[in-house]
Amino acid sequence: MEISFKDILRIIKKNLIFILIVSLIFAVCSFFVTKFFIKKTYTSTVKLYVSTDYNGASSGYQDLNAYNYSSKLVSTYIELLDTNNFYGNVSKSLNSKYTATELESMIKFTRVEETEVFKADITSGNPAEAKSIADAVAKTAPGTVKELLSNNSTLKVVDEATTPKNPTSPNVAKNVIIALLIGIIISLIIAFIRDYFDVKIKYDDEMTTIANLPVLAAIPDFEYFAKSINSNSSK
Repeated sequence: MEISFKDILRIIKKNLIFILIVSLIFAVCSFFVTKFFIKKTYTSTVKLYVSTDYNGASSGYQDLNAYNYSSKLVSTYIELLDTNNFYGNVSKSLNSKYTATELESMIKFTRVEETEVFKADITSGNPAEAKSIADAVAKTAPGTVKELLSNNSTLKVVDEATTPKNPTSPNVAKNVIIALLIGIIISLIIAFIRDYFDVKIKYDDEMTTIANLPVLAAIPDFEYFAKSINSNSSK
């Protein structure tokens, strides 16, 4: 079966109302499900800075070495903190309100581009709890690193956590747009399937193609022409 651009436009035009209704139904359902049934989560972030202290006169070369050294340490610090040992210390700081396994699923460490800074994102269903855990991370991280590593670098808090005011997920607008696109795609598929199984002849040239017979004459739609004449005469 060959489908021309003309056929595609005809199918869309013929099923336009159906496509719009299905798409809107998907979008509205997505809005209500996202807004009222999906649990909201909040994220509080604390940023940490790897600081390296060098003794002696400072020079550009030493500054560059210090920067490169600190940048390499960022990945090491993240690995040291993303451990059961650290999560256990955070759990103790929170009076064992959360287990180490629960904290591991709530805390995510990521590097801030190619800098000496990395951040800890704490996600929770309660904004106050997210802030509380972030504060515990900021309090516990420097001591944990100092305990595990013996060098001339330190870990400092450069951006303290704040209580999130708006949920980070779910994203209502994003989900509605995705649902709308899914509704359009599904309705188009249904429309094309219905047209494929529609055996009615739609054009004169289809008769020629199907029966290999020329069209000698066609019966006009008298009702359509009668309406057109009456409409013109009334004007």
